[in-house]
Amino acid sequence: MFRHQGSARSERQNRMLAGYLAFVGGFVNSVGFVLIGTFTSHVTGIVGRATHDYAHGDPVSGLAASTMVIAFFAGAFLASVIVESSFFGHSSRAYGVALGVEGLLLTGFAAWSAITWVSAHPRLQDAQGLLLCIAMGMQNSLVTRLSGAVVRTTHLTGVVTDLGIETARWFRFWRKSASSKLRVRLVIGSNAAELPHLPKFFLLLTIAVSFVAGAAAGSLLVGRLSHATMMVAAALVFVFALFAIVDGGVRSKDEVITSRR
Repeated sequence: MFRHQGSARSERQNRMLAGYLAFVGGFVNSVGFVLIGTFTSHVTGIVGRATHDYAHGDPVSGLAASTMVIAFFAGAFLASVIVESSFFGHSSRAYGVALGVEGLLLTGFAAWSAITWVSAHPRLQDAQGLLLCIAMGMQNSLVTRLSGAVVRTTHLTGVVTDLGIETARWFRFWRKSASSKLRVRLVIGSNAAELPHLPKFFLLLTIAVSFVAGAAAGSLLVGRLSHATMMVAAALVFVFALFAIVDGGVRSKDEVITSRR
């Protein structure tokens, strides 16, 4: 799963990575919104909130939202620094360490929000949201680097757009097939009616379904588990981190054996 990056990865590896972490992204975004009233898995909504607060004469709230954007950036920066470092040996271990840090941030949010839930001041909730923004910035950075910018797991805007594009290609291809059978011209224009790239379509569909499933699961569980719900996401990330570290250890042993032959 973590041994190959970019074009060296298979379609199956990217789908597994996308499905797992998109579920986490949707889960964190949903639970965070219920608990602190802010979406934290993407920057677009936070920027909208910040500009709204500034425009309506609430600079303190606007500054808090702006800080969350910086936190997301900091998370992406931190994840890249960890992955680029040679300190952890094989890159799989570096990814595992970065995922472990993400899991710790989610755990910290769960503990902090549970302790201070009585004094639910908006600025305190924004401060707690910083942890989620850093965590989601890290996840987005890690997945982007690992997949060669093919996979995004913390937002759906680009995914839904690409699904619309691929579906339009399907529609045009279907009309071309129907034209041949009915002997009626249903396709207008000179662009070729080609069959879309199926692996890409299924990858996008996997991300969308997993994100929505994670969001739904988070919304259902938060009513039962309250602040402890975020520990579910943390546990999922920790499992993935452990897998990456173990995978790196196995790879290192294989390289040593190969070098001795």
